[in-house]
This record gives sequence, structure tokens and C-alpha cells, in this order.
Amino acid sequence: MKNDRLFQLVYLLLEKGSMSAPALAKELEVSVRTVYRDVDTLSMAGVPIYTTIGKNGGISLMEGYRFDKTLLNDYEQNQLLFAVQSLKAADQQVDSLLSKLGGAFQKPSQDWITVDFSRWGLKKVDSIRFETIKNAILAKQVLQIAYCGSSGKMTNRNIHPLRLIYKDKHWYLQSYCLKSEDFRLFKVSRIVEITPIDQHFTQNYEWEIPPIEMANIPCSETNIKLKISARLAFRVYDEFDRENITVLPDGSMLVEACFPIDSWVIGYIFSFGTNVEILHPPNLRLQLWEYAEEIAAHFKP
Repeated sequence: MKNDRLFQLVYLLLEKGSMSAPALAKELEVSVRTVYRDVDTLSMAGVPIYTTIGKNGGISLMEGYRFDKTLLNDYEQNQLLFAVQSLKAADQQVDSLLSKLGGAFQKPSQDWITVDFSRWGLKKVDSIRFETIKNAILAKQVLQIAYCGSSGKMTNRNIHPLRLIYKDKHWYLQSYCLKSEDFRLFKVSRIVEITPIDQHFTQNYEWEIPPIEMANIPCSETNIKLKISARLAFRVYDEFDRENITVLPDGSMLVEACFPIDSWVIGYIFSFGTNVEILHPPNLRLQLWEYAEEIAAHFKP
């Protein structure tokens, strides 16, 4: 615990330049006396830390001081290497940084995991798109996008990009939409065109950004019960929570979930073909039958 606090103290001074003992004590949630003891400990360990008195005094690090690898234990060094390594998932060029960190920590960067969020066959396209979005977020640059909504309608919008979110196998761009004058989540794969424009925004949305999903929302959806063949067990485990699945004696799977009864649900259940049986609600079976008739009529030779 103390080692973590010492590292945090050094990190704060590297970031702020100089801080008073009371300010450090408040940030570290310790007493001022403990802060001074930590300063003595760091000084004895060879960290060039010093205090000055007076109106503008405080605790500082010697100018030009760089982070000492000995402040991180072996586990923390590995975690840092892995964190940098994971940036490869977004196609970031981090080989040089990994090499420098590995040299500083005197350990090789072991490439034990590969994460690739790009779509099959579209790595180059996705990499360019993510790079454009990342640069716009960091530079607070306005983006102009052409977006295909769930209704199939295409709209053009100017947005303030705020952060990328990966959730439920999909990437989303959380933004402030100037057209809607509100925060919006845009599915990245539905952004047909994306262009940075010569405008920047200065608003700080940090304390305004809403959570991407609200907790304890009253359920206005319908409880659906499905019996799905064991042949599609892989889909059941992919797409439903384990608590909602009951494996029956014959190997088939009973699934219970809440969904709004709309065209998406009809199409989704239809995608299971003859491997699904609707147990509840009864009217859903009729809607599937009518949907199947429409498809049969559409594709009739």
C-alpha cells in the first residue's frame, strides 16, 4: 500500500510540477505528517525531491527528473507492458515504445495475446476510420458524418466526438450531435462517410456525458420463452445470458428474455429457422407465421 502511495506521490509531482503538503495529503487521503515521511522515504531512495518554504513554496521534483523504473514492482511493469501492447488492437504503432519499456524494465515484451477488433476482411478500412475518430477526439475536432439509422434512413450530421465504446461485439462513437442538440451513440459500422472539418469545439462535456445504459429502467417489454434446438446451442450461449438458459433433458435449450415485440424481434427469431419453438406469448407465433408467408410470397419463383 505504501509503495502504491509513493508512486502516486511522484506521479502527481511529475504532472503538477509542485504541490503543497496539504494538497498532497488531500489527494492521497493521508495526513500532512505522512506526506513529509513519504518525502523523506523517497529522498533516501535517491529520488531528487525537495521542499521549499514561503508563499509559493511546496514539494517538488528536481527539474529534468524522469520516472525511475524501480518505483514499479514486477507485476506492475508487466501490467504496463500489456496495456501498451493492447493498443495494437486499434492498429497503433507501439513497437518502438514497447521496445523502450522492455529495455527500461530489462525484460522482453512477451506477445502472449492478440486482440483485433476490426471486421473480417476490413482491417484497413476500420483502421483508417478508428485513426480518424481517435485524432478527432483528442484534437476536439468536429466530424461530419453520413449515418444510416436503424430505420434505414440516411442522415448527415455534424458531431463533437467524445469517446469510443466497445459493447456487445460492436463499436459505438459517443458524441454530442449538433443536429439533435443532445448526446447520441452512433454505431461505427453504420457511419457510411466520415470527414473531419476545419472546426474545433471547446466545450468540456466530461461531467455531462450520460451513461451508455441506464440502471433500473422499468421493463416495458414482453417476456418471451423460446425452446431452441441443441444444434444452435452455440448461438444461445453467444447471444443470451447464462442465467436465462435452461438445458432440457433432450439437449434442447429453454430461453427466457424480455424484448419489445417489433419487426427486429420477428426477424431475429425467424433467423433460427425451424430450430426454434415459441412457447410464449402465443400471438408471437402467429406473427412469425405471417412473416414467413410474406417471405415465401416474395421469393416465389
